[in-house]
Amino acid sequence: MAINLLVLLHTVLTIILVSGILVSYNVSSIDLKGSLYFACSLGSASLLGVSIAYLCAQIFATSSQTRGIFFSIVGILYVLRAGTDVSNLTLSKFNPLAWTYLGHPFYQNDWYYLIGLFLLILVVFSIGLVLESSRDLGSSTIAPKKGKTKASKWLATPLGFFFYLNRSTIISWLLADGVIALMYGSIYGDIDTFVSSNKLISQMFANNSTTLINLFTSLIMVVTTAIGLVMPLVVVHKVQFETNKERLGYLLVQRVSRLKVYHSSLILALFFGTLAILINGFCLGIAATSSMQANNGKFITTCIKASLNQWPLVCLFVGLMLLSLSLPIFVGWLVYGLLGYSFCVTYFAVLLDLPKWMTHTSLFNVLAKMPMEKFDLMSFAILTGIGILAMLLGGILYTRKEIV
Repeated sequence: MAINLLVLLHTVLTIILVSGILVSYNVSSIDLKGSLYFACSLGSASLLGVSIAYLCAQIFATSSQTRGIFFSIVGILYVLRAGTDVSNLTLSKFNPLAWTYLGHPFYQNDWYYLIGLFLLILVVFSIGLVLESSRDLGSSTIAPKKGKTKASKWLATPLGFFFYLNRSTIISWLLADGVIALMYGSIYGDIDTFVSSNKLISQMFANNSTTLINLFTSLIMVVTTAIGLVMPLVVVHKVQFETNKERLGYLLVQRVSRLKVYHSSLILALFFGTLAILINGFCLGIAATSSMQANNGKFITTCIKASLNQWPLVCLFVGLMLLSLSLPIFVGWLVYGLLGYSFCVTYFAVLLDLPKWMTHTSLFNVLAKMPMEKFDLMSFAILTGIGILAMLLGGILYTRKEIV
């Protein structure tokens, strides 16, 4: 209850802060009523999320199951919302996630949607309260199924064991990567229609009609790669998490060496990190090809090549995260910060008119921006080499690290 009250307080402060900032702009079209409605829609989305999470926590036994089911529900609602918004907006009215914006802030400010969402939050939260009061402390509504009494040969290996620990993260993240790439790929049809229907734009790109598509593709590759890179970093960081919980020591006192643990994390992170960017490129190409008027199958190959061009970043960030296993804990979070910083600098460079020297500090700008630019072997090799060097150095330090 204390956690729920804390989220409620956070939501109220968010509503006050967001609406206050919007009103402070002193723009005639951004009035107090619209600003308050917009802020309340954000707050209601937050409360919807916490009510669903609270309900899932009463039903399922472990936190990993709760997280997995919660993100699955939110992901399904998001994908359904994206599909119905394009195909049939009427169907979006049955999606609670769409109620946050169907009231049209600053235009209609239809409070019926937010009132309905608030009532739904109360219903979901009340069900969670009933389930919590009826279950025993430390138990769940759905009893966890009993595991196998004997591990399989695959699970008995370090590689299989670490895959078992990360399987939910890996599978869910790969599915999310594919869905996001498909969603971005569907936008290509709108770009193609816009260029062909606008005479001025058609004249601007008369000499090279693919310039706008290539420019957009190079930017989307940065977005999808940044999303795909999170998963291998989480896989490697799992080793640090288990070490901090003092659970890894029980494994290392047996026949499993530190080097086997290190290699298992390295193989999983590199393999599934590479698979993630391949899925990004393939799904983006498939969706883009099917949505564009000029159906060109070669564009799928172009997207896959552009995604593989980002592979040195997988190698580099995995190497840095592996190196952080032997360094103070905050270094691992700095690797996440470096990824976020590089993405923001590249993505918002034009919008925020960032200076050139700052854009050069982003690791995404080191590689060639394919397919807009030609492949740069030098930058590809340098980043790959630095990543491999970090992996080797991390392996040496990890074998000498004292683990409790």
